[in-house]
Amino acid sequence: MSGLVLELKHPLKSPVHLDMLSPDNLAGKKTTEVANLEVWEGNRKVKLKTLFNIQGEPQNTPQEITLELTGDLSKTRRIGYGMTRGTIHVKGTGGLYIGESMKGGKIIIDGHTGSWLGSNMKSGTIEVSGDVGDFVGAASRGATKGMAGGSIMIKGNAGSEVGSFMNSGTIRIIGGTEMFLGVHMRGGTIHLGGDCSGRAGAHMIGGKIIISGKLPSPLPSFSFEEIREQTKIEKNSIHGPFYVFSGDNNEDGNGKLFIDVGHNPQLKWYERFLEV
Repeated sequence: MSGLVLELKHPLKSPVHLDMLSPDNLAGKKTTEVANLEVWEGNRKVKLKTLFNIQGEPQNTPQEITLELTGDLSKTRRIGYGMTRGTIHVKGTGGLYIGESMKGGKIIIDGHTGSWLGSNMKSGTIEVSGDVGDFVGAASRGATKGMAGGSIMIKGNAGSEVGSFMNSGTIRIIGGTEMFLGVHMRGGTIHLGGDCSGRAGAHMIGGKIIISGKLPSPLPSFSFEEIREQTKIEKNSIHGPFYVFSGDNNEDGNGKLFIDVGHNPQLKWYERFLEV
């Protein structure tokens, strides 16, 4: 693997669009060519070397490239846009739209990052050690097809509308989320290790949401089905037991909502509907 290191020179005052920073676009370029690439900083174009100290040199093929970015990148946009191969490692705070339309490869973020992580992604892997904003794996504004494959792992918390219009793939969150987890979900799997603020699976048609923490209440448009001891994500078993609901019935949906029994004693009254 070849390492190309971009270290931020100074704090960013305006948004910087870095959609060209992917192994696909950097393969075969010399370090001097990378340094002279132009990016938008606010409403003006600047060369990459004015923003970053650049070390190393890319290899000829994307799969051989490891791109390392260091510093507070919270004002950046679209790192890894459309990438198909290789690795991007963000050592610091990430920005918005990281991994948008990603088709392969791997992105690792050591700190927190902003909203729209992995939006419209089709394949590949994203791992975040900290917290993430809203719309993880979601569809772009005005679109109705979100994440269609790949895997996202978040070790912290996430915001609202995780997996909005998700079609396929897997999202795992160790912490909790805000409202509307899996809203408009069509397929795929979301596993939440912590608590959800509410309205999980609203307008859901298909797919699976597993909540191992607390959910105040399932939406009234979901039907209680059974208690199940465990469920699966791919080949991995997730142990419960879980209250299992289906819905969203307002959409004639057939999605599945698994809610941990132990963390949700307020839902015990559903057990009276179980057949003896």
